[in-house]
Amino acid sequence: MKCKWVGSILAVLLLQGTPGGAVEIGLFNPYITDGARISPETLVPTLRKWYLPQALYSLYGWQGSGYTNYARDQYRRYVRTELEGDRYYDLYGNYFTKGWNIYNFTNEYPRDFGSGIWKDPNFSQWFNRLIVVSGAKGQFHTSLTIGEGIRTTMTPLTFSKPLFDGLQWDFQTDKYGVSILAARADSPGRVAVAVDQGAARQTTFTQLLGMNGSVGVGDFATLGGTYLTSFHQNSALSLDENSLRGVLGGRLNAGNVQRLIVRLSDDSPEDGVGGALLLRERIFINGVEHPEIDPIIEGGVAREGLLEASGSNTVTLTYNIETDFRPGPGEEITDFREIERIEVGLVVANDYLVEVASNLQTNATLEPAFLPVAQAEGNVTDASNQRFIRFQYGIPSSNELRGVNLAISDVGGFNLRSEYVSNRRNRRFPNQTIRSNQALAHDASEAYYATASQITYPFFGYGEFFSVEPGYSTSMFIPDSQGFIDYEDEKNYLYELIDDNDDQDRFPDWQRRAVNLSALFPNQNQFPDREVFPGLDEHQDFISDFN
Repeated sequence: MKCKWVGSILAVLLLQGTPGGAVEIGLFNPYITDGARISPETLVPTLRKWYLPQALYSLYGWQGSGYTNYARDQYRRYVRTELEGDRYYDLYGNYFTKGWNIYNFTNEYPRDFGSGIWKDPNFSQWFNRLIVVSGAKGQFHTSLTIGEGIRTTMTPLTFSKPLFDGLQWDFQTDKYGVSILAARADSPGRVAVAVDQGAARQTTFTQLLGMNGSVGVGDFATLGGTYLTSFHQNSALSLDENSLRGVLGGRLNAGNVQRLIVRLSDDSPEDGVGGALLLRERIFINGVEHPEIDPIIEGGVAREGLLEASGSNTVTLTYNIETDFRPGPGEEITDFREIERIEVGLVVANDYLVEVASNLQTNATLEPAFLPVAQAEGNVTDASNQRFIRFQYGIPSSNELRGVNLAISDVGGFNLRSEYVSNRRNRRFPNQTIRSNQALAHDASEAYYATASQITYPFFGYGEFFSVEPGYSTSMFIPDSQGFIDYEDEKNYLYELIDDNDDQDRFPDWQRRAVNLSALFPNQNQFPDREVFPGLDEHQDFISDFN
């Protein structure tokens, strides 16, 4: 069964009808005819002139015997009749409107190249890359915004972009407010050159979905909640087989893990003391330990039977899964291609940083690209934090943010802003024979802050506290048009939910592929933004005085 999600905007003409009872009510108009319709192109001009509606009268109310005065009714330019657009029909073939398909965002499952984004040439010409549809009834207000450079902020710890390329739907009443974001993060689509070009379609892509809701509590407080996720999808699978936690497809899942590489390094190499210690290692296949897979250990300094990685020195463990794996008694798998889950256990101490890579997690030259999986708290040098860590290998598949926030405004001069966010970074184990329900693992971090102020004339007091764990992230790896990810290239393969924009101007302080800066600012040649908004850089060191 195919499931289809469509977001579209149609610019629609208002059609003029002919009142059937014009004569009876005394509004007979001799310039409008009735009866069987015929094609005016088949008539000679003399007949067309007297017996059919004239375009100038029908469209503009102009008559040859009339007095033309534009003082009250302003002049309207001539418009070609072919600008009426195309006819559109519902699923049952019934005609319902006539207009233009300016923007269309569609995801269809299961279907190859099921994700499509269409931006008509008039999206940039008529609408200047921005469409706003709004309505209101009493206290109810709603707006749909579609554009390539929308200034959008949900909360300081979840989503803030000066140039958001996607769609945003907002709803607000006197007490409640809701905002929903949607975008194809890796390829938001470029404006078509011609109307017959076709939509920009992909099978493997990264979707962004977000929702923020708020409710007024009394006259002074507002309580809100936020959920955001950026996740990989595969339109060749059904909608049920996809997940908000992501799924690996295309080149992200085009192979098997043949080599697994674990790197242990000093988390504070500049201090010169207290490097990472490795005491023991183990590897588990589908939950079963496999001691026959003996890693090749490189680097490090041997100290009293232990390996230490201090400063720029590292310890690298290379597991050759393809050649060393042997199924044990009672195991259901017989070949490394059937592996569903790989875990590594390490006994480590001191100031350690553990990173992992594989033959499927590489850079542009197909060299292993390492991503962190564990990190020591603080800078320990006496091995008092010795612990056993066990992590499951996987390729990043999604990044989720869940948060709550509370704001209090002017209660006897007291003001409060606070927020708590839980971050969950999901990853799945790649195996080309497993297209869905791939083994899932995750890392969790949290961040929170609170600011409070009290104004009691002539006194003013302010305080704040905050905490952001080291692993907290608002970034997500995104594939290119070929479905490949270079995990070392942040500029072209990383999507940011919060842009670095300390001076809060229109230009992010870094450059990312997903933002079409050259089209939005054709006369701006300096990207990323190296300037600071006037008045925010008194020292003129090109660093904003405020963060």
